[in-house]
Amino acid sequence: MNKHPHLTFTEEVLKRKAELRPQKDNGSGLQRHEIKNIIFFNGLLLLNSNINEIRITYVKNDHWLLDYTDLPVFLGLYNGFLVYANNIRLDKKEISDEKLENLLNKKIQMDHQIKQSYFASLRKDMLEISYDDAVLAGTGKALIHWNLNTKFCSKCSLPLELRNSGWEAYCKACESSSFPRTDPVVIILITNGSQTLLGRSYQFPNKLYSCLAGFIEPGETFSMAARREVQEEVGIDINNIKYITNQPWPFPSSLMIGLKAETDQLKLDIDKNELEDAVWLSKEELKDLLTGNSNQMVPARPGTIARYLLESWVQNNI
Repeated sequence: MNKHPHLTFTEEVLKRKAELRPQKDNGSGLQRHEIKNIIFFNGLLLLNSNINEIRITYVKNDHWLLDYTDLPVFLGLYNGFLVYANNIRLDKKEISDEKLENLLNKKIQMDHQIKQSYFASLRKDMLEISYDDAVLAGTGKALIHWNLNTKFCSKCSLPLELRNSGWEAYCKACESSSFPRTDPVVIILITNGSQTLLGRSYQFPNKLYSCLAGFIEPGETFSMAARREVQEEVGIDINNIKYITNQPWPFPSSLMIGLKAETDQLKLDIDKNELEDAVWLSKEELKDLLTGNSNQMVPARPGTIARYLLESWVQNNI
């Protein structure tokens, strides 16, 4: 258990520089900055490993990998460099995704500049890379996902045109624009005295339990959403709802709003359509779980907002 819980994806290291987004489109104003590119393929991120650390693989504008990409998204200014996230296209009819991945891996291993690189899951490796790299990768992943899923106008169904370096999708027919969206989610640490409630979703990895969470619906405040979600999932009422912290979550693109709430009800009415299981744990039981002393359950992973809430509560910080 970490004495100082950390939230991944929250470092303020990226200067977004929205005024520069149109400039790649018209070819102006970018010459004074060097450009670094990060590469995604099928949702995976190109990383490199050496003896001491795992980092994002950065490539320059003349690198051969960019010949395989067709979606550059401007992330912002980082340590004096303009950073772009690039997606390797998957629509080439002459080669399958698997064959393309094998081809790229072979070429990477022959390139002395990036031969230690490999494609990896950001969700699995987010704790292995630096906090700065996680911010760049998380922002890039969310924006690329939005671009790949925003190809056609929702009004007239015609193809959209990419503008502002990946931050706008424009329909010439409707003269309307779509912009990247973030879905707000409440995640709630629920306590009853010295006990807290953990739930298990059907989609969770084996044995994993976490705080209850759900999307905010139209017309709701985060407190309204928290009360509704908890009532729907386990049939109890919560009160004294307090905001604790928040975290961007790029899987695919959410803003997690961390709350703490109390209840005087212990009896659960679990909606099995929503949750596989939910249990009350004492603070000591939760401490054992967080320190790995449980064979029956696994807690939310370090770096997540759920883990932050649980560790902070055990340490009496919230």
